[in-house]
Amino acid sequence: MDRKNEKLIIAGAGPAGVSAALYATRSGVTPLVLHKDGGALETAKSIENYYGLPNPVSGKELYYNGISQIEALGVPVRKEELLAISYDGEYTVQTSEHAYHAKALILATGTKRNTLALKELKKYENSGISYCAVCDGFFYRGKEVAVLGNGIYALHEAKVLEPLAAKVTILTNGKEPSFSPDELGTIQVNTHVIRSAGGDPNLAWLELDDGSHFSLSGLFVALGTADSTDIARKLGLYIENNHIYIEADTSTALPGLYAAGDCTGGMLQIAKAVYEGALAGTEAVKYLKKNQEL
Repeated sequence: MDRKNEKLIIAGAGPAGVSAALYATRSGVTPLVLHKDGGALETAKSIENYYGLPNPVSGKELYYNGISQIEALGVPVRKEELLAISYDGEYTVQTSEHAYHAKALILATGTKRNTLALKELKKYENSGISYCAVCDGFFYRGKEVAVLGNGIYALHEAKVLEPLAAKVTILTNGKEPSFSPDELGTIQVNTHVIRSAGGDPNLAWLELDDGSHFSLSGLFVALGTADSTDIARKLGLYIENNHIYIEADTSTALPGLYAAGDCTGGMLQIAKAVYEGALAGTEAVKYLKKNQEL
């Protein structure tokens, strides 16, 4: 992958990400904005409760208007799926297309609305069900594990586990894989639907829709695309009620890393996301100036 250097990267192009880009640009830093899609906003049929809208607009229209607004200011916006982020004094952002370096980073990719509809989910969290291959893969070395998902993010997590586990299977839960079979290596794919889970005290098997039991020691959930909370877990940030904990200025425990929008919890509203994005964009530029990165 190509490696590209940036001062500031914003992950997400919804209300929080676009607002952060606007305020960072007006403060003197043109960020790079990376996004996969519009998430919850893009699928909203009608937006009526936001300032300055005498008539309802669709979420899709508002989403693309926001992107057009920052592009008009010269902000580069790239449609690339976010896969992983690491920190070693600066941030390395890995997407489906490139690897980027950045001095500061704003997480604004929203939060997932989809999860595994499994009644035993909570029972086995931290007892066989994990959301982070980088964090927990070591504990499953030499064991048989599975990754739940059908996209590039699931394949990425499976690749992390491949050199550690005895066997890695991607469980698509009834969906068609969206990755190429040529990329699998030793990784297997199972497309059956998961019905239930069992094991005492740890996860040991999944019952599939054909009545069979799929034996495993660990299940790594990687549904859809990686959202801000997925990334935050891998960076070791504090997660509270599945949301990223931030300070009043939207900063996190890592220097130069900010979070804004639905991923921080609270009111899942456009107005709140725009405010946090504006604050995150402003604070990120302050950080860069303070650390003489400009």
